[in-house]
Amino acid sequence: MKKFIATILSAMVGLFGYTIVDTAIETRVTNLESRVAYLESVIEEQGGVVKPVVTTKPVATTKPVATTKAPTTAIPTTATTKPIPTTVIPTTVPATKPTTTVPSVTVPAVGGDVIDSGYCGDYAIWTLYSDGKLVISGYGAMYDATPPWKSYSKQIKNVVIEDGVTSICSSAFSDCTNLESVTIGNSVTSIDNWAFFRCTSLTRVTIGNSVTDINQQAFAGCTSLKSITIPDSVTYIGSSAFAGCTSLESVIIGNSVKSIGGSAFEGCTSLESVIIPDSVTSLGSPYGSNGSQFYGCTSLKTVTIGNSVKAIEYRCFAGCSSLESVTIGNSVTEISGYAFSGCTSLKSITIPDSVTSIYNYAFEGCTSLESVTIGNGVKTIGEKTFYNCTNLKTVTIGKSVTSIGKMAFAGCTSITDVYYAGTQEQWNAITVEDSNARLTDAKIHYNYTA
Repeated sequence: MKKFIATILSAMVGLFGYTIVDTAIETRVTNLESRVAYLESVIEEQGGVVKPVVTTKPVATTKPVATTKAPTTAIPTTATTKPIPTTVIPTTVPATKPTTTVPSVTVPAVGGDVIDSGYCGDYAIWTLYSDGKLVISGYGAMYDATPPWKSYSKQIKNVVIEDGVTSICSSAFSDCTNLESVTIGNSVTSIDNWAFFRCTSLTRVTIGNSVTDINQQAFAGCTSLKSITIPDSVTYIGSSAFAGCTSLESVIIGNSVKSIGGSAFEGCTSLESVIIPDSVTSLGSPYGSNGSQFYGCTSLKTVTIGNSVKAIEYRCFAGCSSLESVTIGNSVTEISGYAFSGCTSLKSITIPDSVTSIYNYAFEGCTSLESVTIGNGVKTIGEKTFYNCTNLKTVTIGKSVTSIGKMAFAGCTSITDVYYAGTQEQWNAITVEDSNARLTDAKIHYNYTA
């Protein structure tokens, strides 16, 4: 092609009698040569044949213009086709990339028994019927937003969350004051904060077997709720989850619960007994809200604390004025301040050897307490630990105790005997702070073994 261009340029010089020296023309020639080189490479790749296209009017001559033969390596003189690279075609069609199956859900039409309906999640729908039944159906999580049935909250009497729905959003049914019963399907995994807060007519709740979290104040203020069974799937009961459920008489805590948050059952004034299973390791929330789990449960009579709990937190059973019997598990290492303060019906307490510290006011004001056994692991007894336990008669103290805080036994006007596991020398080495004369003036029995 370059030789062809050179031939044309030579012919032009012969015809017009001038030499091409103009820089602009030279530049155009160079550009033209570049384009020709590019076209040659494209033609070679595609294996085609391109015939020269005359872009200018042919010059009349008596002799045919000799055609410059194109290089055989660039443009073939015969119309031969360059072999096409072989592509391996699979004998089977590759599997189509999996796609997410979109569940089919249909929003019931309004009319007849249906008061209203709509979406409450990407694939979750709600339907409110004329008898006050609210059904949540479909698939997946609810939107974490103001529920679309909020304007009907006083009309809702029964809530059914069907299998397929995976969560109950925050405040989903809060202040539905005429709601009487709730059934939670087996696909729900989380009951979010305030989900049934202040549903004051709620008497029956069935929790499905996939729920793992009952979050903050989920059922707080449900003043008509009488019983609750927490399934074995649940691992966490949040802060104040059932606080203020004043009619709650029975609670069964499942065997997978690990943590019971602060004030979880505070003010459940009808609750009579509690068994904290061995699965529970923390009487406190992982989010920092500790203590008062059963504070003010004035009808609570018996408590069993499982063998995995590490600490009885601040005010955990304070104000449980009917509490008569407490069994403390063998993993508890500390009894926090005010833990059993004001348990005026408690008559005896045995603190296991696993406990190392009893903190201030732990048993303050337990006016019916008659005997106390402090295990051999306890090292410190805090200030006013047994302050004003006016009926306390006998105290058994392990030989590991090194300090007794100020006024720890002040106001214990009935103490007559102290049974100490160590020697008199060891007793004398204990640091006993001020206002503990009621203890030190009692008869000390050394080297005591149960």
